[in-house]
Amino acid sequence: MNNLGLITGILSGLFWALSGIFYVKINEFNNASHLIFILLFCIEFTPWLFLTFSLLFLKKYFVFDIKLILAFIAGFIAGPVAMYCYLNSIVLIGLSLSASITSLYPIFATFLALIFLKERLNLLGFLGIFLAFGALFLLFFEKFHSHLLGLSLAFICALSWGTELILSSLVLKKIPTASVYYARQSGSSFGYIVLILIQKPNFILQDFISFNFLFVLFFLIFFWAMSYFLYYFTIAKIGIIKAMMLNVSYVIWLVLFEQEIEFKQMILIFFIFIGINLVLFSKRNK
Repeated sequence: MNNLGLITGILSGLFWALSGIFYVKINEFNNASHLIFILLFCIEFTPWLFLTFSLLFLKKYFVFDIKLILAFIAGFIAGPVAMYCYLNSIVLIGLSLSASITSLYPIFATFLALIFLKERLNLLGFLGIFLAFGALFLLFFEKFHSHLLGLSLAFICALSWGTELILSSLVLKKIPTASVYYARQSGSSFGYIVLILIQKPNFILQDFISFNFLFVLFFLIFFWAMSYFLYYFTIAKIGIIKAMMLNVSYVIWLVLFEQEIEFKQMILIFFIFIGINLVLFSKRNK
């Protein structure tokens, strides 16, 4: 494995874990979700602007195809839909439990690939799925009824991220990467605009201009941006399967950072991580 790709993949998981921790901290001021969605929109919209500039003024080659609607949908569900579910599930069921469920997105992608891409899964892959979902069931068995909404949102987030991988794979087989990425960013940006417009601002200006709030907000956005950048950088270096194996380490990082987590929870979360990576390892040559 490429050493640089190994390091950046692990760091992408670390920074995603840290971004979750800082999101919890920023909600200690007030519910700042509306502000967060505005900032996430800026993160998604900025590369869209650069791509638009390249298309209009630098005359970069762009392919218009009806299949790009799939990339648009992928951006819509993986951006605003997934992040809305992820952030609200953190509030409802806590960061470590939410991260445990959302880290299953490679398994959801595998299920969808079996159905829509007609891919096969060997015995090792099925063992990983059984291990991950078995550990997840034991982890939430006692809390299932009391946290149904939070659990549902976390599962929707994982399903959304998994669906994006499948939709992108379908389109990338026929259309150049730049065109697919442009459609993806268009869908994500549009989704965040809708999300921002249908929500009422819920942050307090006094908190927004305070030093502590801005300090936490800065590191939240920094860790978010670095995690995204390093994840895609890792994909370019060592491929998406290995990149996902390293990226889902964020659930392990959270276990290490969490001071009040029980030993049983720690073991089950570790089993979830192992199960996910068994699935990915079984698909490493595809």
